[in-house]
Amino acid sequence: MKFFKKAMTGVAATVVCLSLAAVNASADTQSTPAPGYGTLTGKLHGGVQYDTWISQNPDNAYLTTVRTIQDKNGKTIASGGLEKSNRGETWFVTMWDWTPMDSYAVYGTHGVQGGTKYGAKAVYTYTHI
Repeated sequence: MKFFKKAMTGVAATVVCLSLAAVNASADTQSTPAPGYGTLTGKLHGGVQYDTWISQNPDNAYLTTVRTIQDKNGKTIASGGLEKSNRGETWFVTMWDWTPMDSYAVYGTHGVQGGTKYGAKAVYTYTHI
C-alpha cells in the first residue's frame, strides 16, 4: 500500500509539472521610435496574445500583426496572415485560440503602416513555449 501511495504521489507530481511546463511561456516586448507616431511597441504574451500600440495616430494608419509558430526543428507549423486594425487605432490586440502541440518558438511582427504622411515601421517579438 505504501508503494502504491508513493507511486501515485510521484505520478501526480509529474502530471502537475508537465502541465505547468506546457503553459509556461515568457513574454517579449520590443519598442522602436516611429516618426509621427511616437513609439511603436509590440508585446507577445506566451505565444497566444499579440499587442501592438503606438503613442499617437495623427496619420490614420493601420496597426498590423503577423504571427508565426515553429517546431524545435525550425519548421513553420502555424502562421497567421497580416491582420490589420481599423484606421486611426492606437492599440491593436490579436489572439490565437490554439497552439499546436509541438510548438517551440513563436514570432510576432508588429507594425504601423498605411498612413498618408509618415512611413511604416515594425518591431519583432519572439518567445519559446
